[in-house]
Amino acid sequence: MVDVNLISGGVWTLGGIAILYLGYQIAVRGRVELHSDYDESVDPGYVARRSGGVALLMGAVTVAHGVREMVRGFDPAALAALIVTLLVLSYLSKLFARGYGYDG
Repeated sequence: MVDVNLISGGVWTLGGIAILYLGYQIAVRGRVELHSDYDESVDPGYVARRSGGVALLMGAVTVAHGVREMVRGFDPAALAALIVTLLVLSYLSKLFARGYGYDG
């Protein structure tokens, strides 16, 4: 029988890989239109660097949590920390996509 921590950690890891892929598309390939809050008056290069970088960070944190859960098991404090981190980074990504800090 498969340990439930392996299944849960695998789901988190796959979700993190999906986030990494979207972050790659935004940050490296410049597909800023993939961001739902992208404001077209903001320079696409700025949004790609900032929002894409934040999306890559979100994906890396999620993958790290998934691997940690597969290796060490479920920890409610780690899950709470992941969710808070993702909420904060998501808000930051939305701010950058709307042009926060853009001087142009």
